[in-house]
This record gives sequence, structure tokens and C-alpha cells, in this order.
Amino acid sequence: MSDRLTVELEPADTLRLSNLCGQFDEHLKQIESRLGVELFCRGNLFTSQGEKRVSRAARRLLQHLYDLSAT
Repeated sequence: MSDRLTVELEPADTLRLSNLCGQFDEHLKQIESRLGVELFCRGNLFTSQGEKRVSRAARRLLQHLYDLSAT
């Protein structure tokens, strides 16, 4: 069963967001490939779509990586 989950990464910081996504969204593509989900982003709003458990994992991973970029 496919699930669509959204996470808003705060604070909205363009440098951190660009580092998270990578050039031409290469980092997001790697996450998609490894986890088997689809990721969509618009600014600091990210949506993961895929199997429910995997979609949740992708959302947690994005939040964790974004949190790490603050340090």
C-alpha cells in the first residue's frame, strides 16, 4: 500500500536545504534509489511517497540529515 507523507524542515535555510538535496537533487535521487520511494520538494516542504514503512523511514532520514546540517 502506497503512502504519502510530508515533513516541513525548519528553520527554512537555503544553504542547508541545498546541501541536503545536492546539485541537481542528486542526494534525493540516491535516497529514492536506496529506499524505493519518490521524494518531492518545494522549498522546505518535502513529501515522500511509497510503501508506508519506507515512506516513514525516508521522512525520518530527511529530518535527521537536516538536523545534522545545523551543527
